Amino acid sequence: MSAEPRYVPQGGAGVGVSNRTIQGRFLLRPSPELNEVIIGVLGRAQRRFGLRIFAFQFLSDHYHLLLWVDDAQQLAGFMEYFGGNLAREAGRASS
Repeated sequence: MSAEPRYVPQGGAGVGVSNRTIQGRFLLRPSPELNEVIIGVLGRAQRRFGLRIFAFQFLSDHYHLLLWVDDAQQLAGFMEYFGGNLAREAGRASS
């Protein structure tokens, strides 16, 4: 189930995004392998959607992103791509 796209004024805006793991589980525990996965997926998503990433912070059960986006569709596409690929790749890295 997707959420309504956020309002982004014409010309773009800085947005802060937070996302939790399912049931607050510690699925993002730091490790060299997971750090590489996160950076790789974040870089691919940034290149694909052309937005700017100012800052990010990943903790064991959630993460925060500070982004500059041009419009709400760019943000929605980025988050869908990033969230899905991060979950898939992190699952592979942990098994």
